[in-house]
Amino acid sequence: MTIEARPMPLDAAAVAGLSERRNEPAWLRELRRSWWDRAEATPWPTGQEEEWRRTSLKDLPRDGALVEDAEFRPEIPDVRLADRGVIFTDLATAVDEHPEILRRHLGAAEPVASHAAFWSLSLAAWTGGTFLYVPAGVEVDGTLIARMTQPTPSGTFLPHSLVVAEEGSSVTLLEETVSPDGAPGWFGGTVAIHAGPGSRVRYANLQRLGDGIWNVGAQRVEVGRDASVTSLNTEVGSRVTKLGLDVQMTGKGGTSLLLGLLAAGNDQHIDINTLQDLVADHTTSDLLYLSALYERARAAFYGVTRVQETARQSSSYQECRNLLLSPNAGAEPIPVLEIKTNDLLRCGHGATAGAIDPVQLFYAQTRGLEADEAERMIVRGFFEQVIAKIPVEPVRSAMLAALADRIGHAELIEDPEAAA
Repeated sequence: MTIEARPMPLDAAAVAGLSERRNEPAWLRELRRSWWDRAEATPWPTGQEEEWRRTSLKDLPRDGALVEDAEFRPEIPDVRLADRGVIFTDLATAVDEHPEILRRHLGAAEPVASHAAFWSLSLAAWTGGTFLYVPAGVEVDGTLIARMTQPTPSGTFLPHSLVVAEEGSSVTLLEETVSPDGAPGWFGGTVAIHAGPGSRVRYANLQRLGDGIWNVGAQRVEVGRDASVTSLNTEVGSRVTKLGLDVQMTGKGGTSLLLGLLAAGNDQHIDINTLQDLVADHTTSDLLYLSALYERARAAFYGVTRVQETARQSSSYQECRNLLLSPNAGAEPIPVLEIKTNDLLRCGHGATAGAIDPVQLFYAQTRGLEADEAERMIVRGFFEQVIAKIPVEPVRSAMLAALADRIGHAELIEDPEAAA
């Protein structure tokens, strides 16, 4: 669905007008209105919150046109998936063609607490996003790919993506967001992932937004009993990125793995805050985020692992590593543990920020490499810690291609299946 963008302030009238132009059903109009009410009732971050101390919203471009003409391009490995009940389309099309399923799931997840205001705005004023539904017991071979492209950098684009994997299902999804360089704009994408009992979800997000974009988004993952979710966020573009990740380990025996790759330069600012909330017993949640920072780029990471009293015999670890490739680059990793039970298998963290070891660099140069190529080789080896955990070739290839401007094109590992 493509509707011409028009300048408008983001307010209740704009939300109502959105529904009117799209001729949306009554249930969706009411859902938008209720989320707009929550947005108005939810204060924006003041900068005093721990998650927001390192990112100011003072210069966020808030008055651009509401973007309604972003392009959505899906790639489906098997056209027969629809015959098995799999739904993979944009959110607006799902409203028209699958209202009975969408009505059960859209807006059902609670907001990511640190980004509650932005989550509410996205649910109220979304004009794009992916809808993926996998019925119980269906295993999707191959990788589903959804690409969203903004035609211009300016404006306000608040897409919402929804992934529902029913009991015993399996699926891999890669979402890629792209916009041109140039004028400032606001991208406020949110993602809700529901992994039902025994399901397996692999979700990757590749952010390649233009150099003037403010990316303020959030992802919430609910992991059911014996379910497994692996998420990978690769941050390459944008002027400012402020991403909130919330993983709720609510099902006994569930596992989650949060992976991240950040390659930033110039004056980019990337700030990630995470919550791994272990609620059920015998759950496992691990995190590994790596960043390579050039020129005057800065990265911040504030990660909380919260182990509830009910999360007995659980395990969790978070690790954030930062390579500073310029004396003007900076990183601030802050891991936090909140442990409310003494019946744990493992819970810990690691965080580093520093330049390349000069001994490593010298050794690489003695093997005949120029200084620039030696640096790229070391960065590629550094990123291999995450790349080696990506056995899905289309995802792996897309991430390496996006990072190539910084780290070169050389392959990191020869056999991704063996490294998984």
